[in-house]
Amino acid sequence: MITEKLSKKINEANGVKINLLIEEKDYAERHQLLSAEQKVVITEKNEQFSDAIIERFVKETDETVSKGTKEFFQSPLSHVKENQTEYVYVESKSFDIINVDAIALEFDEVFEVYTAMFGLALQKKFGGSIRDYLNQHFDSEKMNYSLMFSGEDGLWEVNLPLNYMAGFNEDTTIEQTYQFLYSFIFSLVEAVENNK
Repeated sequence: MITEKLSKKINEANGVKINLLIEEKDYAERHQLLSAEQKVVITEKNEQFSDAIIERFVKETDETVSKGTKEFFQSPLSHVKENQTEYVYVESKSFDIINVDAIALEFDEVFEVYTAMFGLALQKKFGGSIRDYLNQHFDSEKMNYSLMFSGEDGLWEVNLPLNYMAGFNEDTTIEQTYQFLYSFIFSLVEAVENNK
C-alpha cells in the first residue's frame, strides 16, 4: 500500500534530495524508508496539486461546464453550494500514494451536505478495517457514509458527507478541502495497512 508506493517514489527521486508532502515525510520516517543521506524538502501545500486536472461537470449529464484553473481552486468551498447543479472533479498524481485516481466534490441538495466521492483501490478483504476507521472519524448518528465494493472495478466506492467528518471546516477553499481529503484518506489507508 503506502509503503510500496512511497518507497518507489523515494527510489525514483534518485538522489539525496527528495520532495515529499508532510504526511509522506512523517510516514517515511516512521517506517524508516529514507536513507541517512537523503534530505527531505517539504512540498508546500499550495504546490500539492500543481499537476492537477480540475474540471467542473453538470451532475445530471456529466457535461463539462469548464476546465478548472488554479484560480478556480482558490474559490471558496461554498462555490459548490451556490452551484448545486455542478460537481468538481480533480485528478492528481499525488492521489496515487493513497490508492485513489480522482475525487469528485459536490453539494448534496437533498441532505444539504458537502460530499466527496472517490474509488479507493484496496482489496475487498480490507472492508472491516476501512469501516472501523470511518466509524471512528465520522458522526454516523447524524448521517452515514456510503461504502460499497465494486468487484468489476476492484475498488471501494466511497461517498463521504464531509459535514460529519472530524476536522472538516466548510469555511475553506476548494483546494484546502482537497488537501483535507488527501490527509484524511492518507490516514485511512495507513490505518488499514497497520491492521493487515
